[in-house]
Amino acid sequence: MLAGGTMNTTVLCWFVSGTVLLGYFPGKHTCSCPWAGPFLTVSRYAPLVVHAVVINHRDGRSPAMEVHVYETLKGEALDEITVQMGDGMHCRPTLAEFPQGSEWILALNGPGSKPGTGFALSHCGEYWLRVMGGEVIGSIDGERSQVKHVTLEDFKKRFMYPHFSERFSGMVARGERYTRTFHPRFDFILEPMEHGWEIVVREQGREENLARLTPPFHFVPNPRFIEGWHFSGNDSTATSCSDVAETGPPSNPRVFFFSPDVGARIDGPDAEQSVSWENVEEVKRFGQGRVTVEAYELERTAGGCPRMTWMKFSVELEGGY
Repeated sequence: MLAGGTMNTTVLCWFVSGTVLLGYFPGKHTCSCPWAGPFLTVSRYAPLVVHAVVINHRDGRSPAMEVHVYETLKGEALDEITVQMGDGMHCRPTLAEFPQGSEWILALNGPGSKPGTGFALSHCGEYWLRVMGGEVIGSIDGERSQVKHVTLEDFKKRFMYPHFSERFSGMVARGERYTRTFHPRFDFILEPMEHGWEIVVREQGREENLARLTPPFHFVPNPRFIEGWHFSGNDSTATSCSDVAETGPPSNPRVFFFSPDVGARIDGPDAEQSVSWENVEEVKRFGQGRVTVEAYELERTAGGCPRMTWMKFSVELEGGY
């Protein structure tokens, strides 16, 4: 009994010791994590997204790849960066999956990548998409097995301007500027004017009013402008306020359209043609807003034209790709 007990104790000690040793060397185990979703889902949680080409591999205990950045789609990056890859301990893909010279959309430092002080690529979701022949290929927005092909230009539109639908309300007093961020790439602005406000939509980092191609363009008041005479109910007073007032004020709510292409591809410095109705329809397809004036107060001016002293309003915004 004593000998058998000694043997069992010895076996048990070896088993426990082996278990401890295996746990002590985490490199013996590969990381496993659930698949968190397609690229357009998981890239929301990555602080840096780049379109890049692999220029070099670094093998060894800490494998990495050097990439040249063609374009930064989210965050900030240098022209060349180093991306930490799979080493058996971290949840990252292996270098073999990214040949030198291959082109990719990479969402870096996402959950599971454990980047440390640099950049790393997680394999806990579709954090990378192949770019070949002007197409982006991979699980863009579906199941893991759904490999889709879209043009690079269409992909960038969908990534940078996903569909949005927002509602909010506010109040503004005469001379005040109202600003509200939405999407989150855009700002909705009520820019103060002498007798009211102008509706402005800007993409952050740009000064262009993306709503300026809202029709009509001539001979009637544009719905982007909210002025006191629109609500005076006095035709004779209204006529003295504007040279186009005889056509009547815009309806309430005010409907306007906007697109990031305004001032760039459409009616921008490099545009190849003047604005067409086809361009206006493109703007309408991207984004639409509605401003409803809920309450207000008018003040008569020395010239007889009323101005708004304050306004309560609600806003609905919808658009994207």
